[in-house]
Amino acid sequence: MAVFKLSFLSPKTATPTHELRFDRDATEIARALDLQNGVFLDHACYRLDQNDLTLLASAVGLALPETGEEAELRRLHALDTVPYLVHTGYELPLMLEGRKPFAFFSDDAASPWLAETKELFAPHVADGTLLADVFEFSRMCPTTTGGEKEQRVLYLTYALPGEEWRFARFRQRCHQLFCNWRPWTAEDEREEGLLLGYSQEQCDWWLANRFRRAVVQE
Repeated sequence: MAVFKLSFLSPKTATPTHELRFDRDATEIARALDLQNGVFLDHACYRLDQNDLTLLASAVGLALPETGEEAELRRLHALDTVPYLVHTGYELPLMLEGRKPFAFFSDDAASPWLAETKELFAPHVADGTLLADVFEFSRMCPTTTGGEKEQRVLYLTYALPGEEWRFARFRQRCHQLFCNWRPWTAEDEREEGLLLGYSQEQCDWWLANRFRRAVVQE
């Protein structure tokens, strides 16, 4: 048996509005959703439309809310056991509520996911609710043939009005990592957590319970 998390997504923010958790055999779920090779991948997140939700509800006996929203289904993972709200996946609504001062997203410059994220934030940047700073770094990455190739990494960063100082500090940290590489330390992890809006107490918990474990095992 595995524990699954079903999150219903807001069409305005693409983040969960409410969630359900349930225990089922992973093979049963894969069969109900007709997944490729009949396997529910451990770290995968599956986007479900209304037809998928109907199939899932019928197969596992769930009473699902009639919201009309899309949903995401994945297995429960370690972040779901953290004793405070982890911001990942909730950045936009938390910022719109004034509960998060800063957020960043990064990926290959051609990533469609980044383009979608930028589009979600765009109306709130346009009306001045949020501020944006977009920049790019290039780095050389090893290839499977033993050579190197250039990778362009695009950063989307957002801050609440009055929190603009976080842009400059974050850029400085990225420059240090790309141009003067050194190992990532617990002090780096704490500063990043504070930049993102976590409290000192939350950073203390993360460093004591998750940081070294995450670096070594994940």
